[in-house]
Amino acid sequence: MMAALGNTVHGSRIDEEYWQRYYWTIVGLILIVALLANLPLAKSGDWLSYGIFLVWSSLCFAISRRRQDLARWVHGIGVIPILSLYAHLPNVSISPEQQVYFYVLFAFFPMFSLAAMLGLAGYASGLVLTVAFGLDLLARTPEIIGFVILFWGLAGAVGCIYHHLAKGLIAQYELMSRLALSDPLTGLGNRRALERDFVRYRDLASRSGKRLVLTFWDIDSLKKINDEKGHRFGDLVIKRFAKALVENARASDPFYRIGGDEFAGLHIGLDNPEQIIQRVLLNVPNCSVGWVDADNLSLEEAYQLADKKMYDHKATKA
Repeated sequence: MMAALGNTVHGSRIDEEYWQRYYWTIVGLILIVALLANLPLAKSGDWLSYGIFLVWSSLCFAISRRRQDLARWVHGIGVIPILSLYAHLPNVSISPEQQVYFYVLFAFFPMFSLAAMLGLAGYASGLVLTVAFGLDLLARTPEIIGFVILFWGLAGAVGCIYHHLAKGLIAQYELMSRLALSDPLTGLGNRRALERDFVRYRDLASRSGKRLVLTFWDIDSLKKINDEKGHRFGDLVIKRFAKALVENARASDPFYRIGGDEFAGLHIGLDNPEQIIQRVLLNVPNCSVGWVDADNLSLEEAYQLADKKMYDHKATKA
């Protein structure tokens, strides 16, 4: 079951893709707005800070191509000392009195981002660093401490709330994705999952130089079982058969229930399909099976060939 569903679109991946776009878009906008706002009055300290921020952001963005989450966390942490540097430089376009307000206001973004990405732990790490790098600024202006507590507390609260809500939504999306790709009775993948996985497994087999085998299974006389013993007993037969498939194949072999009594399996690098087939038949003799090398076939072509072989097998029992 896990092999069949293991490549479902996970919430963590959705989270990463969303944050990758959102985070670096905001970083780019901040840099553009800062440049446009100060361009006429920019001094050497401004250009130095902008240059460091640009180099740091470019480096982290390059790293994010491989490690998105790590790059954003490191970048958010690194922004704090850059803000502190700007707030301490003598030759900048804002006055020394304004520098502390600049630091307090712009520190909101890294703290919020860290909290939104990592929750309370992210906010705590950002807050500790922000206070440490801005302690002397805050000491010079004790009259704004109340505002700082409120403002930075708001950054953490909003970020942590967002983190909690996003995780909940992602969990719901992941659940819906699993339900859309799984058979509720057996927990195996469904036909839609087979259609999605077949192309990926075929491409993987081709890249690795291995064969891809498609097995096609059918429970014999399921209709008769349902008519004579009821659908509840028939459902038990289906679940037991699904369990037999999984337990007698390799852990890497995904199986799918693609119809009432029809199942399919994908097997990369399986040298002798008959070994799995015999193990399954030994446990569940009332089934028929066909298999085909699917390396260079479409799913429809492989399905039709395996289906024909399955019916040939069923005919030998008549």
